[in-house]
Amino acid sequence: DPADRHGNTAPLTPVTRFFFAKILCGGAGVQNPCLPCQKALTPSFLTPDDAPLRRKGAAYPGGLGPLPKISCITTVYNEADTLMISVNAILNQSFQDFEYIIVDDGSESPTHEVLRNLKDPRFKIIYQANDGLSGARNKGLEQVTGDYVCFLDADDSRPTWAFAAMAQVIDRDAPDLVLCQGMLSEVRDDLTPFYDAPKFKAVAALSGGAVVEPSHPEVSQIMALAQLMEPQSANKLVRSAFLKANLIGFPNTHFFEDIYFHTSVLAKAQRISFLDTPCFSYFRRYMRPQITSSSSDLRFDIIAVTKLTLEVFARQAQFNDPLHRSAVVLSCAKILQWCGDSISHHHRYNYWQAAKAMYRMVEPLYLNFPKELPDAVADLREFGQVRQTLEALIHG
Repeated sequence: DPADRHGNTAPLTPVTRFFFAKILCGGAGVQNPCLPCQKALTPSFLTPDDAPLRRKGAAYPGGLGPLPKISCITTVYNEADTLMISVNAILNQSFQDFEYIIVDDGSESPTHEVLRNLKDPRFKIIYQANDGLSGARNKGLEQVTGDYVCFLDADDSRPTWAFAAMAQVIDRDAPDLVLCQGMLSEVRDDLTPFYDAPKFKAVAALSGGAVVEPSHPEVSQIMALAQLMEPQSANKLVRSAFLKANLIGFPNTHFFEDIYFHTSVLAKAQRISFLDTPCFSYFRRYMRPQITSSSSDLRFDIIAVTKLTLEVFARQAQFNDPLHRSAVVLSCAKILQWCGDSISHHHRYNYWQAAKAMYRMVEPLYLNFPKELPDAVADLREFGQVRQTLEALIHG
């Protein structure tokens, strides 16, 4: 794939063919993928080995001291001008029991110079040839030694209290997954609550602030709301042993990988905590290339990621919950709709034809929506809007 993680591509026709191959040959699924797709889609850190999962209280080999409580992974690709925003955010944490893993995904010399100047012993710097964001994150996951792991993009930030707030939740709830609120900066020096703040508020009303387990009386509504939260990596803290035991990682070779990871951890987690304290800041970079601002044929990749996500979730027990199942397909459809609205015009017809073909290949129950929705979910306007768009796409 000649595309880098920011959406810069070589000639478009081979890339488009590659995306369609992943969608139509079944390589994006879990049923009968062809061998090349199977190899490309399997994160290397998920390969089983004979090493036992690390026990609590273990230490680094060679007597380097106790293992950290929190690991944070940042991937970087030619981001020398913004990387120190994230680095300083981690160094300034009031909670210092952490390790910081930075994966250089084939950057050029200026980024290398920044990385060479990072001397903190808690830092691990990993260099690799350009493999895309998913591959870089999976490479970072191979090196995690902390009890819990989180992610931070190379141009985003965390407030000084973030790790301390996360650690408090860990000690209180021992969760598999923590979902935390964030802040958004779309205009310089202007911070507002992230888009999913209303969903956190609805979850708090249903859960009463308690850790959520399968036995919770409102678990169906809570899981649907959690699925409809923004599917980004920065809003998650995940137990490392949980990821390893359930073989959860990011889909190699894909962009728009966060929805797959988001759906996978929610489907498997048995104890979920919600942290209302903002623990990250996302900065919209209008003058720099980002996948989220690209209109190229990279947006076709959301079709393959949606197919992969839906096929994997269909094998989980939660698939039998109509509300959770509907939230999964609608959270994917919301991103697919956004990509379709912003893709360049000369790709648009083929994009929607591929999307329609993909939806006709997935489990039919995904399109069997509940006739009545609980109040907490019915109040979400996008639930109804995206549902109408999806039904029109399939039946139109």
